[in-house]
Amino acid sequence: MPKYYQERKIGKSGTSRGVDGMSNNINEVSWKMEQLWQGCISASIAHAIMVAHYPELSNEHSWDGINYNIQDNEGARGTITFNSEYCVGAFRNDNSDRIKTINNAKQAKEYFVGAPKDVVNLAENEALQNLLENVEGKAVPIITTAFWGVGENIFTIDSEEAMHQNGVFLLERQLMDFDSSIESWAEYYDMSLKQCDLLKTIFNKKINPKVGDIILSKDDIQQIGTSDINGLEESRISFEEIGIMWE
Repeated sequence: MPKYYQERKIGKSGTSRGVDGMSNNINEVSWKMEQLWQGCISASIAHAIMVAHYPELSNEHSWDGINYNIQDNEGARGTITFNSEYCVGAFRNDNSDRIKTINNAKQAKEYFVGAPKDVVNLAENEALQNLLENVEGKAVPIITTAFWGVGENIFTIDSEEAMHQNGVFLLERQLMDFDSSIESWAEYYDMSLKQCDLLKTIFNKKINPKVGDIILSKDDIQQIGTSDINGLEESRISFEEIGIMWE
C-alpha cells in the first residue's frame, strides 16, 4: 500500500458513512493501474477498427486528452482520467437505486473521501466534468460510484461488487487478461482474424515506450475491412484520439 495510506492508516477501521450509507473506509481493489490503462487502450483500438463498420456506435468509446470516456447507450457511462501519477474513475448508472439520492456535487465528492488532494483536484477538473447534469439550474456531477489510483494501486470507498453494479461493469473487458479481452471484443464486434491481428499489432506498438509515432499504412487501413467513407472517417477520428495517425 502506498506510503500515503500507511501513514494515515486509512481503511483499517472506522464507522463514518458516505453516500447512500456506504462506509468511508478505503478498499484496495484487485486490479492495477497499468492493467486498467492497457485495457482501455486495447478497447479503444478495437473500437477504432470496428467503428468503421458500426459508425452508429461511435459514442461508446472516446478520448478527450487524458480522459477515456465509455458508455453503453443503455444508461451507463463513465470517465477515467489518467496522468503520470494518478488515475480517477467516475461512473453513473442511471438504472442504479443510488441515482435517486445523488443530486449534488457535494455527494459526488464524497466518493473521494480519503483520497490525496491532487486526486480530488484531478477528479473535479477532469473526470467529473464529463458527468455533469443540470440540477435546479446548475451543472453538477452526478455519479453512482468512483475509484482512484495512486502509483499502481487503485482504491475506492465502495466494494468491488458495488462498483460493478453502479457502472464499473462497463470495464468488464478492459479488466480481462489481454488474450481473453481479444476473444471477447472479437465476439462483441464479430471481428475477423485479420482485424484481431491488426488490433494486436497496434496495441503492442502503443504500449511499447520505445516506439515513437504510430502511423497506420494503407495496408493496415485495408485490414479494417471496409470502404465505407463515413465509417472510415469515424475510425480515423477514433485512432487520432489515441495518438495514432493514418498514412
